[in-house]
Amino acid sequence: MAVTALVDRTYDQNIDGVLSGERWNSLNLTYSFPPSSANYGDPYGNGETENNFQPLSPLQSATVRKVFAMISDVTDLSFVEIQETSTRRADLRLARSDEPDTAWTYPVTKAQEAGDTWFRTSGGWFDQPIPGNYAYYVFIHEILHQVGLKHGNDATGFGAMTPERDSMEYSLTTYRSYVGASGRYVENEGWSFGQTPMMYDIAALQRMYGADFTTRSEDTVYRWSPATGEAFINGIGQGAPGANRVLMTLWDGGGNDTFDFSNYRTGLSVDLRPGEWTTTSTAQLADLGAGRSARGTIANALLHDGDPRSLIENALGGTGNDVLVGNVGSNVLKGGAGKDCLNGLDGADTLHGGAGRDVLLGGEGMDVFVFDTSLRKGVDLDHILDFSVADDTVYLENAVFSHLGRAGKLASAAFWTGSKAHDRSDRVIYDKKSGLLYYDPDGTGDSGQIKFAQLTKGLKMTAGDFRII
Repeated sequence: MAVTALVDRTYDQNIDGVLSGERWNSLNLTYSFPPSSANYGDPYGNGETENNFQPLSPLQSATVRKVFAMISDVTDLSFVEIQETSTRRADLRLARSDEPDTAWTYPVTKAQEAGDTWFRTSGGWFDQPIPGNYAYYVFIHEILHQVGLKHGNDATGFGAMTPERDSMEYSLTTYRSYVGASGRYVENEGWSFGQTPMMYDIAALQRMYGADFTTRSEDTVYRWSPATGEAFINGIGQGAPGANRVLMTLWDGGGNDTFDFSNYRTGLSVDLRPGEWTTTSTAQLADLGAGRSARGTIANALLHDGDPRSLIENALGGTGNDVLVGNVGSNVLKGGAGKDCLNGLDGADTLHGGAGRDVLLGGEGMDVFVFDTSLRKGVDLDHILDFSVADDTVYLENAVFSHLGRAGKLASAAFWTGSKAHDRSDRVIYDKKSGLLYYDPDGTGDSGQIKFAQLTKGLKMTAGDFRII
């Protein structure tokens, strides 16, 4: 059996609020599914071995393995399954008994029972753990206790989580389903329970056992199904939750990563900042009880010690009216069809509004605004709120702006400042008085100019602000 060690507080109350104050003093833990009550010895604990003892079912055991894999993904912990014998016991053990009303875990201490988890045998509550249901949530909840987390709503130890974050959206250890709930019991709709450890669970686990930056450290593309809520990682399905509800936190160890929501038709809200949320659709929001919906479907993990490797860099919108927000990294945001709003925030960002009338805000840094979809007169007019001639660049797709010449810098003769072209060589026209940006296929020829962007008035634009791609 592994020995224990004390854990120092972080002085972030929402992380400290789920720390028990003790952890296992090893990064290599064993676990088992004891086949017999005799494996526990006599006497034992609160009498669990004497009250309808049963080993876990194959489905329950498979769920335990999934949860240990989730924890291993976000920490430096490794878990090895062993066969329990009379002379060999695991650090963490799981079985069934009718002694608990629902489930309980002996916390990380020096006690002989420490690390043992029990689920109620009777009643059928835990027979079918499926992502999103009560049983699956309880398996995650109890295993988080096994490795050193306490209830987030419990004021003992380092104290409880802050009231504005004390909910299942932020931790699966708290009994408060939503902010302001009583905390006597969870109130979620049947398929609306958390499906992974949430952001403060992950941060607390990493406080105790380090952060695993090798997890999906390559360039990774994440997709979700609008019909089922199933996540796909580089095209590989991860298993569908029940009833098309999604409530999860995502940790990614590195690489240049993408949230691809191009298969959604809803109005997406995507925020790539650490600790912020994406809402894929209102239909996929968890119902936390008392008419409260979760604040999103997918949460971003917090940074570990400020390390930016876990950031998600890129986001692709769908065909609805989407809001995409970047982070401190160099983000690529693509709105797709619809009236989208893109905000790059800090970093050297690349913003593709796509089809429709979009609002683009680069934020701090040297940003690129890309126009690469067909121009529909009177329909496709993007508003760039903060174009800087000192830092930013407009990219024009040659297949759309077909009379600009070869890829590279825009020729000086192809740019003009004014309300319209002044000779046949002018192709891109910026009107200082209105801030409008036009494309004219033939300058003063018969083809009319098409306005495709609204910029700030009075900019000192030149051909050097444009690139042909």
